[in-house]
This record gives sequence, structure tokens and C-alpha cells, in this order.
Amino acid sequence: MSRRAAGLLPYAVFVLLAGISWNRWIEPFVDTGRELMVPARVAEGEALYRDVRFYYGPLAPYLAAGVDLLFGRSFAARIALAGLIALLHLEALRRLAGRLLPEGPASLAASLAVGVAFFLRPGGCHLFPYSLDTSIAVAAATGAIVLAGSGGTLRRDRGAALLLATALLSRPEIGLAAIAALLVERIAGRDTPAKRRLGWLATAPVAGAALAYAAVSAGTPRAILSKEGWLTFLFLPREFASVYSSFSGVDRPGLRIAELALAAIAFVFAGLWLLVASIAAARARSRAAAAGLAIEVAALAVLAAAAFVALFPPAGLRDTMALVPPLVRPLPPLLLLLALAGTVRRLRDRSRETILAGVPDSALLLALFFSARLLLAAGYVGPYNGFYLPLPIVVGCAVLLRGASRLPRRIHVTPTPSPFPRLVAAALAIFLAARIAALATAYRHPAWTRVDTPAGSLMVPEPVAGASRGALADLGARVPAGGTIAGFPEAGFFNWALDRPNPLAQDQFFPGHLDSAAEEEVIARLRGRPPGAVVLVNVLTIGHGPTAFGRDYLQRLGRFLDEEFRTAAVFGPGAAPPPRIGDRDFFVEVRVPAEGAAR
Repeated sequence: MSRRAAGLLPYAVFVLLAGISWNRWIEPFVDTGRELMVPARVAEGEALYRDVRFYYGPLAPYLAAGVDLLFGRSFAARIALAGLIALLHLEALRRLAGRLLPEGPASLAASLAVGVAFFLRPGGCHLFPYSLDTSIAVAAATGAIVLAGSGGTLRRDRGAALLLATALLSRPEIGLAAIAALLVERIAGRDTPAKRRLGWLATAPVAGAALAYAAVSAGTPRAILSKEGWLTFLFLPREFASVYSSFSGVDRPGLRIAELALAAIAFVFAGLWLLVASIAAARARSRAAAAGLAIEVAALAVLAAAAFVALFPPAGLRDTMALVPPLVRPLPPLLLLLALAGTVRRLRDRSRETILAGVPDSALLLALFFSARLLLAAGYVGPYNGFYLPLPIVVGCAVLLRGASRLPRRIHVTPTPSPFPRLVAAALAIFLAARIAALATAYRHPAWTRVDTPAGSLMVPEPVAGASRGALADLGARVPAGGTIAGFPEAGFFNWALDRPNPLAQDQFFPGHLDSAAEEEVIARLRGRPPGAVVLVNVLTIGHGPTAFGRDYLQRLGRFLDEEFRTAAVFGPGAAPPPRIGDRDFFVEVRVPAEGAAR
């Protein structure tokens, strides 16, 4: 490919997938309420952490609050902010890939990162992420590695320091991981001037972030910061730790290792198939060029056919194909094993070479940190995959394509150059095309319907769409302007879209969010100033342990809502009385204070 085409391919994939998934990025009841309401409340003058509970750093809420102040409550404006951050993340990945690989393969690696991870649901879509803080932190950390990796200059180090401070102000643990990765690389390297600039990469970002955190935390009790604020990452509730172990796969190691083995077997078979085909093609090419080309085309056609069958399996194979886990599943443990082997070699030889040849230590270490969040469960679902997979994919592609270029030297015996590297790159391109087709199938099925709100329209799958439309119309008529709405376990979508305040400090009520004292405080607030309506949404928590609000966790709050509020309307297929969170069918229930219902 030409240099210009190579540089534009990742952006072309991004634009193509954005068009395929257009306006289908928002999931009204999967962290969306928090992401919408926390910045809106900050824009209206409420103090972050003290008045509005929030578990991440302050940067994203203040950025989004600025968008709300400039453009009002607009889905399009919020999506534009998230899209800008996504494009910056993509540019950082593209530049890093360009350092690891030649132009064509580098472009393919960055495109794979987009195709595999940028448009995942639930929550992992970069155009409306489950956590804008996470999107900012991952993009900033990756950019810092690109700027300051492999020595850098004073100017680049200053830019990296700014990006590291950005990551710290979004997700402190991600910023600290990026700083540690760069420090390890600088200390182990040979560049003495670069070692002298370590202060720019550690002291300056940490000091700047500390001042910012002190400013936004002033007046907030430390107990709130550690239980419902940004310090929670140091004092993880049991339920939060359960979520992390669930999304990394270590909660069910037996099942995840079995899935990992299946994916590894498929991966190895594909590699062996390409290797055998490359040897046969090279031998045939030494006699007739057309014969060698025909073998290469036939080998790739078989892989393309296998991808098609995996995407659209016949009825007899549907259950069997459903058992095959995502082929990206082996990537995190493979990177970990290669890094361990490289570290042993480095210690044995007492060299200052990189752990993996050609891959900067800082990029590898940050990729390993992200991989650990997905260790046995990397795949195409879950919010973490969307943000933590792109960097490991770029590093993994670099290792794979570099290895493919070296392997034929050991086993190839014909005078004709081996086509194995070309076949591996072509196989990755087939995989990318299959991912685009899979996303098109997911985003363009007929269940998607339009939901109109005062803040803009969006496409949502049924039955969530129909229930949301009904609840929006009911709440807009039932709760007057200035009236309040409280939602459980999360209904901030309605607060934000209808411009109805939330009377509580929390916008989410999931396991681990409230201790006993905080639960009593919520009940006291609701009793003292009953909201105009209470919304209950049949959303289950995944990975926390308890799943159903009011039934498995926060039972006292659930009983209070049952006693003090009466059902006024229910929408969705689960509307048959009495609806309960945890039932099979989806519903949105609107309740009003018991006294108001009687009048």
C-alpha cells in the first residue's frame, strides 16, 4: 500500500464501523445514567464527590460538564466529545504500530485494534463509553508511551508528563501503571540523559494530579472519598473485586482455561495451515509462479470460508460454533508468557535489550497491565474489552508478524522467498473483515428502533426501546418541570433526557455502592423529600455476586420503596403485575409516593 493509504486505513475502518453502528452506541441503563448525570449536576453547581458520588477521577465529569454548559443537554455533543477522545486514542495506536512494524503491517495492526475493540457492546463502545474516564485514561496512557518510549526528548517528555497527569486525573491506577512502565524502561535503558529526565515522567504528573485532587476533594469527608469517591480504587469493596475477577475470568478458572484451550487450538491449526501452505507454495513457485500463487489463494480461501461458517453457521452447526470462544482469547496469557521468557533471557544474558525484540518495554508493560484485566476472558463482550484490548492487539500483532518473518528462515529450504509472512498478514485481514461483518450483523438487525427524547434521538434494541419510550412519555407528563425523579438501580437516562433533577447523591445503586449507613441516608432523604416519581428498571448486575436490586442487595431500601411508593405505570414485556427486578422479562416501572397516589 502507499504510505497515505496505509495511514488512512485505520481511520477508514473507524468511519465504516461508525456508520454501521450509527446512533446505536448508547445503552440507556448500562452506566449511561451515571455518565450523563454526574457531569450535568456538576454543570449546575453541585460539588463532585461531596454532593454527587463518583468513583473515578474528576477530569471526565468536568470536561462533559463544559460540553453541557456550551451546548445544553445534547446526546450529539456528548458523543462528539467521546468520539474526539477515541480518535486521539486511535492516532496513538497508529503511531505506536508504526514504530513496531513496517507501514502496511502497522496499518493492519491499528485497524485490527479498531475492528476488534472500538465498537463493542455493552459499554465498550468508544463513541459512548461505559466510563469516559476510562476512555481518556487509556488514550492518554497510550499516548504517553508513544511520546516518551525508547528515550524521547525533553520536549516529548513534557508532553508525556501532561498526558500522564491526564491519565491520573481520570483513572489513577492507569496513570500510575503508565508511569511505572516508563520508569522501568528508562532505568533499564542505556540513555543517560533520558534517565536524568525521570522527574518529568513521575514527579511532575503526580504532583500536578495531587494538587487537582486536593482542590476537588476539599470539603468532602474522607469516608465518602474512600467509600463512594475516587479513593475507592485503594479500598475496593468485595463486590467491586468480584467484578474485576469476573471480567478477567479468574472467578471461573476451569471454564475459562477450557475456553482458552479451544481458542488456542483453533489459532494453532490456522497457523499450521498457513505454514504448510507457504512451504507448498514456495516449492511450487520455484517451478511455476502461477502454481505457487494458486496455492496461496486456495489456503486463504479456506480460512475465509471458515470465517463465513463461523459467522453464519448452518442449523446443524449452530450449537457447536457457539462453543468456540473468540480467537483473541489467547492474546493476554500469550503476551504474559512471552514477557516472562524474555525477562529470563534478559536476566541470564545481563543485557539491556528490550524484553521482546523490537517492542519498547514501556509499551509491553502497559499492554501486560491491560491484559491482566482480561487475562482469561478477553473477547467481544463486556466494557473492559473495548478499552483494554487495543494496545495488547497492536503489541500482539507486532510480535506475530515479526515472528512470521523470522520463522521461515529456520525451516524454509527453497531458494524462493517464503510467502508465510504475507499469508499471516492476509489471514489477519480476513479476520478483520469477519469482525466488521459480525458487527454489521449485530448493529443492523431489525430489533433496533428509534427512541426520541428532548435531548435527541437514539437507536435502542427492543424491548428496551419500547419500554423507554413509554416511560419517557409518562414521566414527562407526570413530573412537572423542576420535579425530581429517583431511579433504581440506575435511571439517570430519564433524569438527563427530561431535565428532571435527582434528589439523591448517587446516580447508581449496584452491589458495593452503599454500606449500611449510606443505605439509611438514602432512605432518610427519600422519606424527608419524596421525589415526584421513582423509576425501577429490570437491570441485573453482572459479576458483582448479588444481581437483583431489592432482592439480593439493598433489601432495606427495596422494602422502603415497596411500602412508601405505589405503582403508577409499567412498560415493557415484564409489565404483568407484580413486576420485580430479577424477573425474566424487561420492564420499566414508574412509582409515585403512596399519599400522592391516593389523592
